[in-house]
Amino acid sequence: MAGGMLAAALAEHSLRILLVDAAAPPTMPQGAADLRISALTESSENLLRHTGVWPLMPTARLQPYNSMDVRDGDGTGEVQFSSEAVGVDHIGTLVENQVVAAALYQRCDDASQVVWRNHCRVENIVRGAEGWQVTLGDGETVCARLLVGADGARSLVRGAAELTTAGRDTGHVAIVATLNTEHPHQQCARQGFLDSGPFALLPLFGDGHQCSLVWSAWPTLADELMQLNDADFSARLTQASQEWLGEITLASERLAFPIQDLHAGDYVTDGLALIGDAAHVIHPLAGQGINLGLLDAAVLAEEIERALLAGRDWSALPVLQRYQRRRRGHNATMVSAMRAFKVLFEQRAPLIRFVRNSGMNLVNRHGLLKAAMVRQALGRNDDLPKKAML
Repeated sequence: MAGGMLAAALAEHSLRILLVDAAAPPTMPQGAADLRISALTESSENLLRHTGVWPLMPTARLQPYNSMDVRDGDGTGEVQFSSEAVGVDHIGTLVENQVVAAALYQRCDDASQVVWRNHCRVENIVRGAEGWQVTLGDGETVCARLLVGADGARSLVRGAAELTTAGRDTGHVAIVATLNTEHPHQQCARQGFLDSGPFALLPLFGDGHQCSLVWSAWPTLADELMQLNDADFSARLTQASQEWLGEITLASERLAFPIQDLHAGDYVTDGLALIGDAAHVIHPLAGQGINLGLLDAAVLAEEIERALLAGRDWSALPVLQRYQRRRRGHNATMVSAMRAFKVLFEQRAPLIRFVRNSGMNLVNRHGLLKAAMVRQALGRNDDLPKKAML
């Protein structure tokens, strides 16, 4: 999706843009919600609007949320956030990744400067005298003045450029599913922290009684949960959530995948840049990875635009380095924050739990601090690209 956003953001300029995608063209989902869900921030919504993508996303499949409820597993610590604290009508919007991908594809397909080649694999990448030479699965070789790796955590582009990463296995497995809930979700995103790992109940579109589950657990527990029948799994989840939304029942299949995080030491080199998961991967609990990738794309596009308007070489290393300076620090903070949350809420020592939960309750009583945290959740920071602003 980061690659599609970059193309959409640059579509009005006289650049020839080729997107190479091994997958089939993304199509707009129909019927039940897809299991891959993200929480778009205000900044991401603005990006999608300014690039003409937002109107292509069906309103019926969007679920704004106006509050967040964060609890410790033993019920002694809780923080509640509301959009009213900062005078907005919602904190973010829950949406299927497939909806965003399909809308980006449609926007790029309508742009004469953009070619999106599907069912097309990259076989080889080498640095040539006139740029990066990319050999495709059909034998064609394309020479790129600027090569952008938006090809995920196992990025071939990153490997070809020999850009190193620091990462780790978090020791957790994520289970995702769609749920039916006895009580309505009331447009609230809920996150709980158990001894075995965090879980999230994210509100979905529909009748107000469906949520997306992201349950992060130790591998042994995850295996046990995946082997349960639907009724027993639903009962375990209802118990683990302390009946937050009453009785919970499964409404879909369950998927499980190991959770890793990584961060590239450098995002750029001569004629090449990384964006999205090719540059960084964070914990999926809050569904925030998409926002980092969209901002990467928007900032890189903005730096390219500045160079174009100034008549400078838009693919030059100084242009790419400005992109890296603007994005890498922010992304590093997010990676570190997700790691810190995991460590903090895994602590079982009574004193640490007491201090942690007392801190949560203190924050819950501090209106100004909560408002500042809501502004952060909206994606507002000091160096947003213009297209991410209202």
